[in-house]
Amino acid sequence: MPSRRQVIASGGLSLVAIAGGARAVDGPISIAAGSDFDWPMARFDAAGTATNPDASGPVEGPQVKWERDLDASVKGPAPATLVGDTLFVVGRSSIAALDRETGRVRFERDGYSYLSAPTVAEASAYRTPTLAITGNEGVYGLSAGGGYGAGEFNVGLQRWHAPGSPPPIRTSANPHEPSPVAADGTIYAAIPDSNRIVALDSSSGRLEWEYATNERSGGVNRPAVRDGTVYVTTRPDHVAALDAATGDIRWTTLVEPLEPEREHDYRQCNPPTATERGLVVPSRRAVTLLDPDDGSIEWEYVHDGAASDGSVAVADGTVYATDGEDELHAIDIETGEQRWTAEYAHDVHPVVADGVVYLTYFWLYDLVAIDAESGERRWTYELEAGPSQPIVGDGVLYVVAHNRIVALEEGQ
Repeated sequence: MPSRRQVIASGGLSLVAIAGGARAVDGPISIAAGSDFDWPMARFDAAGTATNPDASGPVEGPQVKWERDLDASVKGPAPATLVGDTLFVVGRSSIAALDRETGRVRFERDGYSYLSAPTVAEASAYRTPTLAITGNEGVYGLSAGGGYGAGEFNVGLQRWHAPGSPPPIRTSANPHEPSPVAADGTIYAAIPDSNRIVALDSSSGRLEWEYATNERSGGVNRPAVRDGTVYVTTRPDHVAALDAATGDIRWTTLVEPLEPEREHDYRQCNPPTATERGLVVPSRRAVTLLDPDDGSIEWEYVHDGAASDGSVAVADGTVYATDGEDELHAIDIETGEQRWTAEYAHDVHPVVADGVVYLTYFWLYDLVAIDAESGERRWTYELEAGPSQPIVGDGVLYVVAHNRIVALEEGQ
């Protein structure tokens, strides 16, 4: 059923047309088939590896390929996503689609309160994918085609909101909540300000199952999905493995404090990454590898930092993690031994492509590139405003930075 806002929007579009086209009406766009260079969700894939083995970005130094100003609400740490020839970018209450080669705006729509990056999910009931975006009280499912728009009105943009109806009041917060994860036609999402993970049908928003963590939870992180299992971490110390189809619990564990005798020495688990080797769980002072079958500890790397946020990237047998105080750490995923460290003080979400680790921190203006093999800094590029986590495509890196998106390619 369309929402009241959509019905009003539909009437508004009709009146616009009858009145002689006072406002131009643009229809839905087509979405090209995906490519090897897609980046369909934050941290690239459902497993949260933050690396696309087929993608590449600037290596020796960047130059601007194109940049595009967008709606004033487009700010904050939410990255873009990329499918086929289209980039998707969210603002506090808007969403835009751009051509990846030129930056031309394909559509720009007003919406509700969007609090995460968009996740592109296959939707068998539609011709175009669903864009899943976290909101105040649930997840919005939008048409990747954009529906029909005329000024502030639109129809056909929103497919569903779940669980329940969308809140009537918009928020002024920047997009900052964990992004949904899409796998095999299902969307897995952490509900803000709760201890719940939900699984939703990507076409209809139908609730497939729900999992609530223990009452001690201080919030649920972005889940990771691999080989039919959903992995969930919470703050401070809860980790669970769930059957992706049913939500049944396969195992749960608590990651014990490093120094139990110290008062308030909580782990503060950050978002997990699921790999063939095991489940990588970063926390405030350490990175831990858990056995994916039972949750037992395989190894633990203690950096003794203060990583209250951020996640890891995993590429070519190496885990890349920031400690929130001094350094980026490269860790051998087989043994848990250190390969190298590089100076970088912030707890962020690294991205890896073609032998380069890319780092951004929203409260600073720098985009940093570090050699993935040696840890040597390759270059630093200063943006005009605090950037999002970057994404990488076919030789181009894309970053959202305060009302604009910038595409960077290899410099001449």
